[in-house]
Amino acid sequence: MDPTNIINEIISGLTIALVLIPESIAFSLLLGFPPSTGLISTIVMSSVTSLFGGCPTLISGATGAIATSLLGVKTIYGTQYVFLTVIIGGLIQLLFGISGLYKRFLNISQPLMTGFLIALGFLIAKSLIKNFKYPNSEEWFKDSDNYKLTGTLLFSLIGLFIAVFGKFMYNIKSLKINIPGALSAIIILSILSYILPIKQTIESVGERGGVKINNFAFNIPNVELTTENILKVLPFAVAMAMTGLTESMFMVDNASKQLKIITSPLIETLAQGVGNIISGFCGGFGGCVFVGLSKYNLENGSTTRVSSRATSLFFILLTLMFSSTINKIPMPAITGIMIMIAFKTATANYDYLIKNFRSEWLIILLTSFIGIYSESLALAVIIGFIVQQIIKHIKITPL
Repeated sequence: MDPTNIINEIISGLTIALVLIPESIAFSLLLGFPPSTGLISTIVMSSVTSLFGGCPTLISGATGAIATSLLGVKTIYGTQYVFLTVIIGGLIQLLFGISGLYKRFLNISQPLMTGFLIALGFLIAKSLIKNFKYPNSEEWFKDSDNYKLTGTLLFSLIGLFIAVFGKFMYNIKSLKINIPGALSAIIILSILSYILPIKQTIESVGERGGVKINNFAFNIPNVELTTENILKVLPFAVAMAMTGLTESMFMVDNASKQLKIITSPLIETLAQGVGNIISGFCGGFGGCVFVGLSKYNLENGSTTRVSSRATSLFFILLTLMFSSTINKIPMPAITGIMIMIAFKTATANYDYLIKNFRSEWLIILLTSFIGIYSESLALAVIIGFIVQQIIKHIKITPL
């Protein structure tokens, strides 16, 4: 492998690892967990899938799709039942792999997949709203704190602009080093927040939860393993398993076509299942493949496992050894980058959407609306599929 490609994939891995930290924290807070829960989830999922997954370049971790599918069980039954749900969800994914049912997720119709991705992108964007509120609160910045809102919004827009347009190429001897726009945004805004008198105006990663892992050990969920308790969480586990594989299989198929390589959806399914099982036993809430970040990794020129393994390694090093430095990164820089990632997720099937919206608008809009309104992507796909089959059965073609 060319040294230039190796360096660029390592840089891409570092960039994505930096973005993954606040994203993992955000989805952890969305579920009402401490930041460490999301960090543990990403450590486990990224490590297992980067080492043993069935497709290179894919980035896995604590995703919004998984977090939203677990909101119900967390609200109704509590924390320990979430870990049980994640373990059972991982087992279900293993069963999908062994039985061959994983192939169904590769054959989800394009209208359903398009609606799924639009809803997912919207939910990711929705999770960013908390960055314009007081930490650990649902209260917006007050009028007296308009400078905070203005500073956060301005820096977020600058971060978005740099992330989209700030990609640099440096020639060092015979090497062409690619600096992704997201990394440029983090570096530039971190420097600006340090040298300008605006530290009171914008918040840092540390003020939004911070990078700190206290307990990372094998733990059996404190839930009595009875048939009744298993049946309680089974619907949530099935929804989690389906949502995770829907997102993951889309990117396996997408990456294999873009890179023109043979991938193994079966191996990826099994790796996702094993990762979720380990995550549940380690006090995490599992995860799956990130569509937006995986596509961004491909856009950075990554073609091998070097980038995904670098992401996992950097994530572990940054969270365990350099947490004090990471906590100083201005949160608006990450917010701007995540707006870009949310957009990339929602438009991941853009070509199909533009060409076929007039004929498939009903299924696309229905799936999107249900996913956004219910915050259950699995429910959106199921209802969308049922309606699609009814339309086919009565031979009505949407306008």
